[in-house]
Amino acid sequence: MKSISNIFAIFFSCMLGLTSQTEAQEEQPQQPDAQQQEEEKDIPVITNPAVFNEKDLDKLLEKQREYIKKHYPDYKIFGEGQEQDYFDSRNYSRFELENEDEEWVLTIRFDIEEAYQAYMKKHQQEIEREAARLIREGLIKIE
Repeated sequence: MKSISNIFAIFFSCMLGLTSQTEAQEEQPQQPDAQQQEEEKDIPVITNPAVFNEKDLDKLLEKQREYIKKHYPDYKIFGEGQEQDYFDSRNYSRFELENEDEEWVLTIRFDIEEAYQAYMKKHQQEIEREAARLIREGLIKIE
């Protein structure tokens, strides 16, 4: 029974991943022109200006936002997201800051690997529980 739950968990994870990829592809903006790409190269990036001992991903991201507001009061967060660094295979939160002229001037990245892995583990367990419930209730039949 556990292996069936694992199969459904993998299936649901794949479906969630495909949905996310499809949405990301649909939302991709046009390719930037050469001048815009040149400007982006000059944007400084600060990685891990502070380390927070927080395992809850949502709370961690909120602490990071508060840190930026406190330590970079002259800038406004205009973009944020998460990324996986291909060099060290770790997950990072990314905050893009702009000045009062609405110019992108700084990117700050925080390592969120531990909280991200805990979040994914929790999410995986939820999928497995839901698949088991659907099997128990007879909504999914295994032959």
